[in-house]
Amino acid sequence: MRGTGTGAVTRPTTVQVAIRPTRDVLPLLDAVRLAPYEEARAARLAPGPRRDDFLAAHVLVRLCAARSTGEPLSSLVIGQRCEDCGGDDHGRPYLPGRPGTGVSLSHAEGVVAAAAGPGPVGVDVEAVPPGAPDARLLARVLAPPEIAAVRAAPDPMPAFLRHWVRKEALVKVGAATLGTLRRLDLTDPATTSGLRLHDWTSPDGRLLAAVATGEPSSPGPGGDPVFDPPPASGGGTTPLPLPHQEQYR
Repeated sequence: MRGTGTGAVTRPTTVQVAIRPTRDVLPLLDAVRLAPYEEARAARLAPGPRRDDFLAAHVLVRLCAARSTGEPLSSLVIGQRCEDCGGDDHGRPYLPGRPGTGVSLSHAEGVVAAAAGPGPVGVDVEAVPPGAPDARLLARVLAPPEIAAVRAAPDPMPAFLRHWVRKEALVKVGAATLGTLRRLDLTDPATTSGLRLHDWTSPDGRLLAAVATGEPSSPGPGGDPVFDPPPASGGGTTPLPLPHQEQYR
C-alpha cells in the first residue's frame, strides 16, 4: 500500500508487529526523522542501554508504520499526547494526519516491540525474570481469579507475566488504566469484549509480548496481526524480515 500522491490517505489493512533486539534496530536510527520531543527525551537519558532501548523503540514503531501504510520510513513522524495533562512530549503515540492508523511501542532491557495498523493498537514486551512473582505485586495488578491461576501454574512467573503484558497492551489501546488493573479479570472473556488479544513468546521462552487490537481483527493471515518474528507457537503468521538500512537511504 502506498500513498497516492494526490493527498488521499490509504488506510492500512493489517496490523504489523515487530519484536527485535535493540542492537538490531539501532543501525536504522539515521534513516528516520526524530521529532524534537524525542530528541530531547533521549538527551535526558544517560548514554547506555536505557537510551538505546528508547531510541530503538521509536525507530521500530516507524518501521511498523511504514510497512502498514506504505509510506517511506524517513517521512513518518510520531507524535505523543497525554490524555491526562494534554502534554505533547509523552503519552499515547500517534501518527499525525492519520487518525485511522494506530501505533504503539514498548521496550524491555535490550529488546523493543512496536505495532501499527488500522484502529487502536497496543503492544507490550517483557523479559521473564528468575524467581517467583511477589505476592504484593500480584494483589496490586491481578484480579482474584487471575491470582489463583498464576499460583496454580507449574511456573508462576511466566504465568504472571503473561497477564501483565496483556494488561499493559490493553492500557495502551485505551481499554484500561494502570489504576484499574485489579478490576480487569482476563479469565472472564467478557472483559475484553470488542477487543482481541494476541500473544507472542520467543522461541527460548525468555520474552513474552501481547498485542491488543480492535474487533474484528484486521485481515492478516488467519485474521491475526503479522508478527516479525512469528510467535514461538507458529500462530499461522508470515515472518517479515527486517530490511537493511540502505533500503531507506
